[in-house]
Parts: sequence; structure tokens; C-alpha cells
Amino acid sequence: MTSTSQEPPTHSSPARFWEPRRLVYNAILAAIVLLWLILTWPHFQSALTLSSLGKFAVLALLANLCYCAAYAADFFMQAALPIALHRRLRWTTWLLGMLLALVVENYWIADEIYPDFPQNAAHLSQGLNAMTPPIASNMNFPAPLAVLGFLAACGGTFLALASVLIFWFARKPKFVRAATFAIGAGAIVYFALLFGFSARSRATTLARGQEKYFCEIDCHLAYSVVAVKTQPDGHYTITLRTRFDETTTSPSRPKDAALTPSPREVRLVDSAGHEYVPVATQGTPLSMPLHPAESYTTQLEFNLPQSVTGLQLLVSTPAGWPDKLVIGDENSWLHKKTYLAI
Repeated sequence: MTSTSQEPPTHSSPARFWEPRRLVYNAILAAIVLLWLILTWPHFQSALTLSSLGKFAVLALLANLCYCAAYAADFFMQAALPIALHRRLRWTTWLLGMLLALVVENYWIADEIYPDFPQNAAHLSQGLNAMTPPIASNMNFPAPLAVLGFLAACGGTFLALASVLIFWFARKPKFVRAATFAIGAGAIVYFALLFGFSARSRATTLARGQEKYFCEIDCHLAYSVVAVKTQPDGHYTITLRTRFDETTTSPSRPKDAALTPSPREVRLVDSAGHEYVPVATQGTPLSMPLHPAESYTTQLEFNLPQSVTGLQLLVSTPAGWPDKLVIGDENSWLHKKTYLAI
């Protein structure tokens, strides 16, 4: 008699499990967007433009990049767990990731997008839906997604590097190559987005009275020049207003909760690119906390050469890490700035 041996079960290819379920993942996220549109119509009618649809395409790309993090978890599970437990944990990982994606999506729509489309009664009476002009800010990419993308990139890089070391010591070259490839692919995609949004940025100068918002997940604080006094000897006094825009807060946020501004740098920039810092400040410090709807003014004094031309005021956060690596931040590499005209 001839004996036959049955091959032991093996781990299935990660792509065979995750890629078919990626279609379900995208279908569920798209269905949530459609439900928001249908149930709140016509609130988002004015958002249906080519520009807005392009942004949604970028968001869909980021959602799928986040989905790819499942492969890192799968590598660990394949190397460390029995086949039966590995298969069960794959489903658990997919379900938990799906729930997290739904929470993030609904939070972002409800807290970040929905308030940007207030209804104008006069236009609604004509069957139209008005949209507030987009705000000028230190970002040209949604701040919550930029922060989540940065944290995901840091976490993914750490996991991938840890994977390389673990699999190298465990003598699993196949997994070492896969983890190394994941690091390279993730870096290419992230830096493509980083430099892509920097290249898309444009230097902007806001007219006196127009506000520049600072988005640090939420875009609460706005800065504007309200007055300028000059003297023949080149002494300038610029009055800068800081305002906490209460319309940007969530309805659940306590009205008596104060917000402390992040550190700010203020410089005058002339047409030649020379920068001048204030020699003195008066009034309320720029670090003073505010409550919703509150504002204050700060007087900034400069001594400038009489020959300077094309002066603009730059209000910014101190350039440094991690801002240089945050997608869409004006402090990121090659990103253009938003100035205030004086």
C-alpha cells in the first residue's frame, strides 16, 4: 500500500484576505457619505464642485493608505500565531479597523465639514444654498487629516522598522523584504503628498481686516491687521487683532472653556525678502487665553529703514519639527506663506 501525506494548512496570502475586503471597506465609507448628503440635503449642495470632489478623492486615497496598515499587523500575526488563531484575528482586526474608520469619518464630517456650510436664509428662499467663502489659513489641507496622517506615518514607520528587526533576528527574509518594501512605499506616498501640497500652495496676501486662521486640528483662532501708524523716521506701529471664532466650535464645547494660543512669531517682510522683528509690544500678549467670541488687540512696534517697500506682516508658528513634515502646513518644506497686508 502507498501512504499519502496530507499537506499541513498554511497561512494564506495577506492580499487574498485584505484586498477583497478593501472593496467592502470603501463601499461602507462611501455609503456613509451618501447618507450624510441625503439626510441633510440641501446642506451640502454647494460642496458638489470639481474642486471639492478633488479633495474627496485625496481623502479617499488617505483612507486607503490607512487601510494598508493592516498588512503590518498581518505580518506580525503570521510570524507569531498559529494558523487558526491568525485567521480569526484577521477578521477581528478588519472589524476594529472598520469601526475606527467610521468613527473618524463621522467625526470629521460632523465637526469639520458640516459647520463650514451655514445656511443663508435669503438664498434658501430662492431655492439656493450659500456657502461661506473658504477661510485663509496656515493650512491648504484639512488639519485633522494632516495630523492623523502624520501620526499614522510615524506609527507605521515604527512598526515597520520593528518588523524588520524582529524578522531579521527570526531569520525570515521574506518578511524582512516585505517590511522594507512597506517602509519605502509609505515614504514615497507620504512625501509625494507633502511636496505635492507644498507645490500647490501659493503666496497669499490678505487685505487689511481680512483674517488668517490657524488650524491646529480645529481652526479656532483668527488674526487680522486693524490699524497701522507710520512715522517719517521709519517707526511703524501695527495693531493686530486676535479673535476666537465661536462659529468654529462644536455645539458640545463648553462656552467657558478657554483656549491658549500656541506660540506665535510676528515679522514684517519687505519686497526683497528681508525680515524685521518687533522692537516692542504693547497691549494684550499674543499668548493670552481666549474664550469663544472673545478678541483682543496687540500693538507691535517696528523700526525700519526708510527705503523699504512692499511690506507684509507674517504671523506664524515657530518653524520646526514636526510642522516641517505635516502635509499642508505653511511651515512644511517649500510651502508658501499667507501674509497680512499693512
